[in-house]
Amino acid sequence: MLKNRLYILILMLVMVFLFGTYGYHFTENWSLFDSLFFTLVTVSTVGYSMPENITEAGKVVSAILIGAGITVVLYGFTSITSLIVEGHMKEYFKIRRMRKMLDSLRDHFIIIGADKTGRHTAAELKKAKKIFVVVEDSEESIHRLREFLNMEFPFVLGDAAEEEVLIKAGIKRARSLIITLTNDAKNILVVLTAKSLNPDLEIVSQASDAKTMTKLIYAGAHKVITTTELAGVRLAQLAINPQQVRFLDILSLGEEAFRIEEIVISQDSPVSYKTLGEINLSRITGTIVIAIKRKDETIFNPTGTTQILPGDRLMVIGKNEHFEKFHRIIEKS
Repeated sequence: MLKNRLYILILMLVMVFLFGTYGYHFTENWSLFDSLFFTLVTVSTVGYSMPENITEAGKVVSAILIGAGITVVLYGFTSITSLIVEGHMKEYFKIRRMRKMLDSLRDHFIIIGADKTGRHTAAELKKAKKIFVVVEDSEESIHRLREFLNMEFPFVLGDAAEEEVLIKAGIKRARSLIITLTNDAKNILVVLTAKSLNPDLEIVSQASDAKTMTKLIYAGAHKVITTTELAGVRLAQLAINPQQVRFLDILSLGEEAFRIEEIVISQDSPVSYKTLGEINLSRITGTIVIAIKRKDETIFNPTGTTQILPGDRLMVIGKNEHFEKFHRIIEKS
């Protein structure tokens, strides 16, 4: 848009000067240089006196040049002004739209950090079609993440350790907080701040070593992953059981649209107090319940007679489209 307006303005100026230069050259028999100079004087309206021997045709050229010059100046002024105003208005509406989007979010995920680990975390949530907010103090990192994901997403710029920033991200209404920062001390501070704002929040964090892992759990994180340990275990598994790891990748890393999801059954869910056989999720949704976490107990390979209770965490395997049907069944009123 800006380039088009600049091209039009330049084209108009070139046409005005060509018309004036050749107009004076042919009507007054002036040299091209003198004609160009007087065209500049006329268009700029600097106030030099009109030559006494100018012809009627030259006066017509002057009149047209003055009108054209005023038109070009007005066009340039209005274009620049409108661009400034539009820029401010776009920024205003962008901020307003972002605030409305953040205020409307419920049961969403908050990702702290948009570099490296945070980037892949966001990609995985995108694959799972989960709503997420990114908190990052670098606008450039947000821009890179937007290009990486090839999508727009809600974000908050600022320090995640500050209460105001987390509140803007909807921490009190969020489902889970995922901390991907490489600074362990900062991770602990974010956990403490988040727990003070939402004690029931599920918090997952990365850590650089086992010592920090313990501190993060004491601070309130529910699950902590050390990147070095995770990489070491995975390398060993690949060497020992490459085919088994390949199969688990298909399920857990989002390949071929398969994934495992943990789903919490609410008190008012229509499937509460019903057996798996009564619901028949496998036939209706195409998903398979492979385990049920109930307080400190884990029921592996539940049968059709297994009853689902409020608060149960169902470990379900299926494709993305299967989970959409699954959520509609367990959440409908």
